[in-house]
Amino acid sequence: MEVTHLGIGFILAFVGFITPAMLNMTTVRTSIEQGRGQGILFGAGAATINAIHGLLAFTFLRYLDANPDIILWLKRIGVAILITLAFFFYEKSKKVIATKDRKGNMPAYFEGLIMSSINMLGLPYYFTVALLLDTQSYISATAPYVYYMAIGVFLGGIAMFAIYSIAAETIARKSEYVTKNINLILSGIFAILALIVLINLFVG
Repeated sequence: MEVTHLGIGFILAFVGFITPAMLNMTTVRTSIEQGRGQGILFGAGAATINAIHGLLAFTFLRYLDANPDIILWLKRIGVAILITLAFFFYEKSKKVIATKDRKGNMPAYFEGLIMSSINMLGLPYYFTVALLLDTQSYISATAPYVYYMAIGVFLGGIAMFAIYSIAAETIARKSEYVTKNINLILSGIFAILALIVLINLFVG
């Protein structure tokens, strides 16, 4: 039972981050600008908050299901933050990266913590999937199983971020366009995410 919940958490995070999006593309940017080690540290920070999001969703599954307004407000706050980040990275895209091993303004791990904290899509994602799994009796949203799922989420996030960090070196060597325009790409991703959340707010 414990291994099952650990595996489910791992799969949820691994699949959730498999496509290029805000956090894994920032992992690529960090790896290109500061090196693979810093990229993995960024991913570790992001995975930490991601695991907390998962734990909150799993633990308060019944409460969130009965109070959808909480998720609604999180999405509204998320839209404002995503638009701000889109503008920030658009402005940053105009600046030239001096060297690959240039140091960032803060430790990569803490940057990962902050970036993942403002990603408002994680909590609804884990809540929705966990609710579906719980209603089908595939998981038990009770202690200690929610903790095993959260650990699985952390490990799954670390695994996927590490893959992106390792692949970033290949991107740097073989894809000059992505290397030179990574901040512009991130700006576009943030803008698209903001649009998706806005549409979800009006349609949902």
